[in-house]
Amino acid sequence: MAPYLSGKLAIGKLDCTDSKTKPVCDELSVRGYPTLKIYRDGDFFDYPGKRDADSMIAFAEKMSMPAVSLVSSPNLQTEISNILSNSDGFAFFIYDPRAKSDTKNDTKGGEELSLVEKYLASTTATQVFGQVARKLQDRAHFVMMAPGGHNDKNELQKLGFKGKGPFIAKVEVNVAPVVYQGKMNSMDVLDFVKENNVALMTDLQGHNFRTVAAMGRPMFIGVLDPSEARREEMDDFGLKLMNYAKDGDAKEEYRFATMDGIKWSNFLKQFDITSMALPQLLVLDAPKRVYYRNETIVGIDNFVKGIKDGTIGKQEQSTQTNDGAMENFHKFFVKYMPYSLLTVVLLIGVMIYFVLSDDDDEIRYQEMLKAQQTRARKVKEQKKLKPIKED
Repeated sequence: MAPYLSGKLAIGKLDCTDSKTKPVCDELSVRGYPTLKIYRDGDFFDYPGKRDADSMIAFAEKMSMPAVSLVSSPNLQTEISNILSNSDGFAFFIYDPRAKSDTKNDTKGGEELSLVEKYLASTTATQVFGQVARKLQDRAHFVMMAPGGHNDKNELQKLGFKGKGPFIAKVEVNVAPVVYQGKMNSMDVLDFVKENNVALMTDLQGHNFRTVAAMGRPMFIGVLDPSEARREEMDDFGLKLMNYAKDGDAKEEYRFATMDGIKWSNFLKQFDITSMALPQLLVLDAPKRVYYRNETIVGIDNFVKGIKDGTIGKQEQSTQTNDGAMENFHKFFVKYMPYSLLTVVLLIGVMIYFVLSDDDDEIRYQEMLKAQQTRARKVKEQKKLKPIKED
């Protein structure tokens, strides 16, 4: 990857098995290998994306660009749609009619500011938005609309704008925008972004499962079979779940998501969900390790009602995993490096010592046995000799 990112991102590595660097790894909460961390503005963050080369290169290119993308009317909807198609399907948007590009300070660190940086530096609201965007650039997408277009008001009303501005909202494809109603300060806007930094219905993958699970609400999961033969049935099920996420009575109580029931089959065994009985609904509160499941309850509304009235009982998530002995040993070995490595080396040394000791004992035994046999043979030969009598 390094050749593709030259001049965009510095790449370094740390050997966490080295006693000199292990304290740093402990401070950064490194528990397994490989672990990817991002360093920016004095803080370390976990890498939030997929671990294939293309995804990591795309992430690095994103981090090397301005934290906020600039769009303009009258093509606002088209431009935002293009941005959303390259993200997780949503982004955070700001419009401030007082923003200007002719700021007093046109340079930063000796370099001329880009157009979007000039807009962001021009008002309190845009400054706050820019600070939050830089803080969370690794895990969210941010967009600013340049003021001054003749169709600004019409375009903005489609996004939920009703006042004079400044205006901040979360925008998502085919979903009503979530408008920020708080004060224009960094802490409040930061909290708004963190609280809403997930699609209305997320496709759970290995890189985002823990993030969604830790966002303060139980996950309401539709477990699907993605095979081509059942695509129409699964699409219909997913659409019903999306509609409930938009307008359902309990929409504020859960984080809605879908999960590939074939790909995640081993994980789902602990909930007694098999690939032969899909689709199914699963409500999982991962931090509390409890879940709700009942395949005999049909319909999302009935499922929610069953949880509330106790028809669907709360169950405890198993602490056991479906990993084999070798997988569990590997996890244990990696977790306690380098002590586990030293223990294994010591055990191997002890085994070699005893093996060699056994070989020495065997050699000594064979030598002793041979000596005994030699003495016995000599004694036998002496008995055969007749004594000579003297005259």
